Amino acid sequence: MGTDYDIRMRIRAPRGVVFERLLRIEHLARWFCGWARIEPRVGGSFKFGGETCIVLPEGRGWETTIDEGETLRRFAFTWPIAGVPTRVAYELEDEGDAATVLRARHAGVPVAESTCGTVHDAWRICLGNLKAIAEGRSDGVRPDHAPVEEPEVRLTTIIEAPADRVFAALAAADAVDHWSTGGTPRGRAVVEPRPGGAFALGRGGGPDRVREIETNRRLVLAGGTGPEGMRVSFELEAKASGTAVYLRAVGYPQDRPGDVLRDRGAWSERLVNLRNYVESGEAGFLDPYETQARGT
Repeated sequence: MGTDYDIRMRIRAPRGVVFERLLRIEHLARWFCGWARIEPRVGGSFKFGGETCIVLPEGRGWETTIDEGETLRRFAFTWPIAGVPTRVAYELEDEGDAATVLRARHAGVPVAESTCGTVHDAWRICLGNLKAIAEGRSDGVRPDHAPVEEPEVRLTTIIEAPADRVFAALAAADAVDHWSTGGTPRGRAVVEPRPGGAFALGRGGGPDRVREIETNRRLVLAGGTGPEGMRVSFELEAKASGTAVYLRAVGYPQDRPGDVLRDRGAWSERLVNLRNYVESGEAGFLDPYETQARGT
């Protein structure tokens, strides 16, 4: 038994640009892995590894070959994970003159979770960064395999936009509905921007009310019961290159490191979506989250 992932994303760049970002080592190291060596042809070798992979390699890295391909259109390779020969395939289609739809499939994955959270969230983090660099922007949060040492999540990203635009994306229901779903709004997000106001992400789960709010500077959300419960805070700080967003989630039980790990991956994915939404106007995913994974 395993899981097949089938994820489509709109990237506002020509097909040739996106194809290059899939194959050149300097780009792969910004969205897919820590390092890579690749011969970009059918039968060519593909070696990759590092601490920002979706799954950490057991040794220095993986060695495989490109077993299928068509220039500027598609290519595929086998990725052995936990002794299982999973298969990754990319297909590119034009959407008008200046956009590309990327379809990324990863078949037969034997594990649902990695040491950075779920494999699904990790793929979405990577593809969100691919979208950013293909569109000429910088990469952001990457999969994090660091051991959970404290019952909290801490993440930081730089969004290339002023603080008022970033804050507006956190404090308006239609914006939250977009980035929290990855670009497939459900109409479920709720934001009442006042202390005690209701709050809901578009994809469900997470905090359910606003605890503190300071325009263009701070938003603290709360969830659960008890005097403290779960708290998720967004602190905004102006930088020369845009706005730094510091996310912190606290309130986890000491004996549930798995919850912290999964949430670290989930909030990383949301931050990448938020960043793409603010910088480019869309997070980019074309299908609902729950339809992208299928058990086999």
